[in-house]
Amino acid sequence: MLWLLLLAWLARIVFLLLVFLSIWSVSIMIERHRFFKAISLPTDQFKQLIRQRNPSGLAEAIKRDNGVLGAFLLEVEKFKSHEQIDKAFIVLMGEERKKLEKGLSVLGTLGSTTPFIGLLGTVLGIIVSFGELSTGTGSTNSVMFSLAEALILTATGLLVAIPAVVAFNYFSRKVRFIIGETSSVKDLYLAYKE
Repeated sequence: MLWLLLLAWLARIVFLLLVFLSIWSVSIMIERHRFFKAISLPTDQFKQLIRQRNPSGLAEAIKRDNGVLGAFLLEVEKFKSHEQIDKAFIVLMGEERKKLEKGLSVLGTLGSTTPFIGLLGTVLGIIVSFGELSTGTGSTNSVMFSLAEALILTATGLLVAIPAVVAFNYFSRKVRFIIGETSSVKDLYLAYKE
């Protein structure tokens, strides 16, 4: 039966797709881990320098910082009014948010869709198993093997989805923390600027 062979190959293609999606997901996780590890967030140091009203120390700390805080404080030193600083902060955080959230939408999508892709492969495999049973071409062992093969696709879909969801939540929490800390430094900067 040609349709049984076609469905069996479609199930295998689904498995290969899940393997590819897994590799893609892991590569995003590794890249994001390295990215966030490289970001320094010396909020306590900046807050202390702002409270001490130490412009030379703050300028030196800004030069040394390669992260969001240094970029923000370097940008807002040019402005005088609170309104200008707020607008600059909104624009800067919009730009930084793109860098911080890079790849997270892919992790979220993979986390929510790969179980369904695995389920599709399972359904295709079960159809093949029942097709073999109905035509009488398959022995009990071959039918059981194809059922087990079909269930492996669901497990593979879950093995791709679970780490992707965990990584998405973890990195999203890091993004919120960085933006919150930067916002608190901005508020303190504005308070001491008056």
